[in-house]
Amino acid sequence: MGRLQDRVALITGAGNPVGRAVAQAFAEEGAHLVLQYEDVSQRPVTNELVRQIERSGRRAVALMTEISGPNGAYMLTEAAVAGLGRVDILVNNAGMRPAIPVVDTTAEQFDLVMAANVRSAFMMTRMVLPLMFHQDYGRIITTVSDIAYHGAPGYSLYGAAAGALLGFTRSLVHDIGARNVTANCVAPGAIDPKLSSDTLRASLEAVRRTLPSQRLGELADIVPSYVFLASDEARHMVGQCLSPSGGAVML
Repeated sequence: MGRLQDRVALITGAGNPVGRAVAQAFAEEGAHLVLQYEDVSQRPVTNELVRQIERSGRRAVALMTEISGPNGAYMLTEAAVAGLGRVDILVNNAGMRPAIPVVDTTAEQFDLVMAANVRSAFMMTRMVLPLMFHQDYGRIITTVSDIAYHGAPGYSLYGAAAGALLGFTRSLVHDIGARNVTANCVAPGAIDPKLSSDTLRASLEAVRRTLPSQRLGELADIVPSYVFLASDEARHMVGQCLSPSGGAVML
C-alpha cells in the first residue's frame, strides 16, 4: 500500500513541470488526482498525464480554469467532489515567476503576479477547508520558493508573492487549530532545465557555484518533500517550510 493510498489530491498548476512531477509521484503512492491547469497550451501534456495516471489504476480529472477568483475556485472544488467524492490533499502550485527589475514593474504586473500566486492559493484553501474540517482530515501544501528567504535580482514581484504565501500559511495553521488538518510549504531551489537558452544556463551556472551542494536540483530532488508533507508521516508538521535547495536556504 502506498503512503497516499486512495487519498484524493487536488493539484493546481498541474501543467507545469513541478505540478506534473508531484501528480505522478502522488499517483505512484496510491492517490487519485484532480489536476488544474492554467493555459490551453498545457492541455496536451495535462491530458497525457491523466492517461498515464489512469493506466496506473488511479483515477484522474483535469480542468482548465482560472482560480484567482471565487467562481473558478468553486468550480474546481465542486468538480473534485463530484468526480472523486472529496478532497484530502490540496497542493497550491499555480502561479507565475516573472523576472522583472522593480523599476520596470507596473502596478498592473504586481497585481497580476499577486493574484496568480497568492490570491489563487487563498481562494483554493478557503474552498477546501470546510470539506477538510467536515471530514477532520486534510493536508495543504503550498509551493513557494527559496527566493522568499534570500531574494534574487529581478524577482521582487515573485519574492513578495512567495513571502506572502509563507505568512499566509503560518497564520492559517492557527485558524485550523487542533483539527487533523495541516498546512505547510515547499520552497524549491533552482531546478536544472534540461533544455534552456544560453543566457539562462549562464545564470543558473552562477547560482550553482554559490550552492554548498555545487549542483542544481532536479524534479526528483523536489518531489519527495511534497509526498512526505501529504502523508500521515507528516502529521506533526504544522506551519513548516521544507526547502530542497542544495543549501541555498538552511532553515
